[in-house]
Amino acid sequence: MLVTGAEAQALADIRGYALAGRIEVVPHAGRRMRERGVYFEDLRHALANAAVCHTEAKGRWKVPGKDEAGDDLTVIVVLEDGVVVVTLF
Repeated sequence: MLVTGAEAQALADIRGYALAGRIEVVPHAGRRMRERGVYFEDLRHALANAAVCHTEAKGRWKVPGKDEAGDDLTVIVVLEDGVVVVTLF
């Protein structure tokens, strides 16, 4: 799969923001975290170690990754002055 320049830059930003702890979780995503038993460290780990990301509608990015236990975790984010987590599954 070819990676666009925008995807490469978004991935670098997502990983960098996650490593710096610049992650905001909107209320909807917080509910999804509680429903799925996802802790903040799982979220940070998935974003900081993501290998790819894909563009979505409305300026969002889909970031598939793994939580700390190695389980699949897909995160939908918006890039602002950090990573804003919109939802996850």
